[in-house]
Amino acid sequence: MLAKLIDLPGPTMACLRALFAAAVLLPFLRPAVLTFRPAMIGMVACFATMNVSYVTAITLTTAANAIILQYTAPAWMFLASVFLLREPLDRRSLVSLMVGMAGVVVIVIGNWQSAPVGIALGLIAGAAYGGVAVFLRVLRDEDPFWLTVMNHAIAGFVLLPVILTKPEWQPFEMTFAQFVGLLLYGGVQMAIPYAIFSRALTVVTPQEAGLITLLEPVLNPILTWLAVGEVPVRSTMAGGAVVLAGVAMRYLPSVRRPSSS
Repeated sequence: MLAKLIDLPGPTMACLRALFAAAVLLPFLRPAVLTFRPAMIGMVACFATMNVSYVTAITLTTAANAIILQYTAPAWMFLASVFLLREPLDRRSLVSLMVGMAGVVVIVIGNWQSAPVGIALGLIAGAAYGGVAVFLRVLRDEDPFWLTVMNHAIAGFVLLPVILTKPEWQPFEMTFAQFVGLLLYGGVQMAIPYAIFSRALTVVTPQEAGLITLLEPVLNPILTWLAVGEVPVRSTMAGGAVVLAGVAMRYLPSVRRPSSS
């Protein structure tokens, strides 16, 4: 929602919101937690990709498209667990994956002609988000604030030279209202939730976390509609419902019939 209100180029918002988020969390770091493991490289690469692709997708298509496509992440997490982590495949996961991907196809077909780049970036954001969750689970013994600061700081600094050399992406012409919006976007909406998310993944699996975060793709289009009047098209609403149904099929507990005595 804030991305629509700020109204700046996607890469500029992605860069500055990440830097603001890192700055807000930096005072909470303790020197003893500053460690390095090779898996952090993959985590940071996924986060940086997710950051710029998702924010840019919001500027090129509807917020509903971007957020729903980003929340294909549980499907990518499932694929990673089977083919990379060599975890056993279960039938329930496979069925939910197929249902969720059917919803993605509905969104892509219904919006491709009007916003092909935005749809493609939304899909990339979903894959990258899944990678972030998997790496956070691998790094669950590390300090969550350290992981969150690292993700945001590197994602922001990687983009900084790019936006400074692109005249159309220059951040110095933004208004005071846009600056305050970015501060809230990064410092409140990004920093705090991602720190909590990183901490949660130390005690729950990515699959369980994925279920709880499904509140975001449900609430985001509603809040965006209330704030800026952006109404999702029918294909997005239909495909989004299928995506959420598919993921819910995987993570909601099944109802068991009581055994007859």
